[in-house]
Amino acid sequence: MIEFLKIVQVVNQTAKLFNKRIDVNTKSNKDLIIVIGTDRGLCWWLNNRLFKQIFTKYEENKESVEVFTVGKKTLEFFTRTNFTIAGQISLKDNFSADDLRDLYVFIRNVLETKSHKSVSLFFNYFNNAIKQTPIDLQLFPLDKKEYEIFAEQIEIDINDFMTEDTQQKDLLLEPSKSHLAREIREQLIQHVVYGAILQNKTGEYAARMIAMKNAKDNSTSMIKSLKLSYNKARQAAVTQEVSEIMSAKMALE
Repeated sequence: MIEFLKIVQVVNQTAKLFNKRIDVNTKSNKDLIIVIGTDRGLCWWLNNRLFKQIFTKYEENKESVEVFTVGKKTLEFFTRTNFTIAGQISLKDNFSADDLRDLYVFIRNVLETKSHKSVSLFFNYFNNAIKQTPIDLQLFPLDKKEYEIFAEQIEIDINDFMTEDTQQKDLLLEPSKSHLAREIREQLIQHVVYGAILQNKTGEYAARMIAMKNAKDNSTSMIKSLKLSYNKARQAAVTQEVSEIMSAKMALE
């Protein structure tokens, strides 16, 4: 993700990536959202925050939104909540870039056919093992404000990427700035989608690890509690039996 921010910040100085005139207008009123969730359980809270954010944003105008889902849990949720599913993929833990080919082809077709007016990406950004941030990033058309909000969300200062070397370059762009900008943005979309899936997968692993650790800690605590209760009950039974024996002996005497 940092590489994406750096490339955009540097290339935009010459190619003007945020120039909306480069984007061919479309008559479609539909938005495409790519939602990256999990394929397995034990991390429901990770999906819950992200899905809740999306549901709140699009609940009132579901008919104008199509969803491409990444992950089995994502498909289950958006099917259950009556969103229009444009496509879906599921990924194994050790996935590769080739496993995302269907998604890349779908995005390219959307851009070439101008079937949607915008393309946005939703995923969980991995800050650390106990903190993942739900992110909403508009991929197309690339918007400067959205770009700056994204950088702020992941706590990156984009001004740090600009140095004297990058600011003073006199570049020769072929065949044209607009063509270069279009090609770079298509490559950036693939780069960002792949990075977002890696971020989400890392958060999924962390969430499952924490869930299993909590389960182990809770089971250990429960075992100790049950063992203590068992020992108390056994001791009470032994004490009662000894008392009955002593009482019987005293009665016989």
